[in-house]
Amino acid sequence: MPGRVHRKEGSSRMMLLARAMAARVTRQVFAGFLAAALLLPGRPASASMMEDQGWSKEDKALALNVGTGILALGWGVWSWDWGTGGPRFQDEGWFGRSTTEGGADKIGHAWTGYAISHLLARQYQSWGFTQTDSARYGALSSLGIMGLVEVGDAFSDDYGFSYQDMLFNTVGAVAGYILWDNPELARKVDFRVEYNPFSGGDKYQADVFTDYRRLKYLLAVKADGFDAIQDPLLRHLEFHVGFYARGYEDYSTNPSRDDRSQYFYLGIGLNLTRLLSPHVKTGGVFHYIQPPYTYISKDWRIAP
Repeated sequence: MPGRVHRKEGSSRMMLLARAMAARVTRQVFAGFLAAALLLPGRPASASMMEDQGWSKEDKALALNVGTGILALGWGVWSWDWGTGGPRFQDEGWFGRSTTEGGADKIGHAWTGYAISHLLARQYQSWGFTQTDSARYGALSSLGIMGLVEVGDAFSDDYGFSYQDMLFNTVGAVAGYILWDNPELARKVDFRVEYNPFSGGDKYQADVFTDYRRLKYLLAVKADGFDAIQDPLLRHLEFHVGFYARGYEDYSTNPSRDDRSQYFYLGIGLNLTRLLSPHVKTGGVFHYIQPPYTYISKDWRIAP
């Protein structure tokens, strides 16, 4: 029957769109963490070679950004079909229930841009840049990396430049700048992502950064950052404001079952950095990552 054919075609188009969206976000995350890999302690040749050759901090920063850009361009042409079409734009929507991931992907872009900006700011500061300059250059580099991938996508037959994604890349980079340049504010607020491997059923994705059925994003307000709070027990606590979406991957494969939902939550959690710091060097990881089951929350489903 014609109706069945139309539903089948619509379902196929939706599945293709969902796969394309997940692949594109995966590529953006890969590009960002490619830059991160270049900066991991003990890597290379890069840092020691620069020191041996007497490079200035400006030379190091320029080399880092040019090198990362060349790698991203080369990888994009080789693996991501850049140069096969375009330029074209793609309107993905914002936080509507009918969008591909219910807005979780947009907050994911913001968090990735934020985390990359801090990673690079830390490296710039270790090279001798001031805190303010490190914050500025970290944010600009993050924006450049994420923006380059978006521009590359514009020249692909399969993808397109998403101005919604680019806006949230910018939001993340700006947030990274503000918190890096204001240590007193950073004492009080973290922007984190949570990945819970024990939720979401038995279907897993290789890329955890687009496995939205198990991801949550949150702002954590830490009691430890407020000098007015003196109680030692209270200073181990923090207040959470978060968002997540569920049911979108199932809907993309089976549109006849629509369980898509978006949630807002408030919670009280443990400040793991403060709790563990006397015993373990956490390296600041808990400023960016929220382990599951370390807080209690009240969740509200956002009405369609």
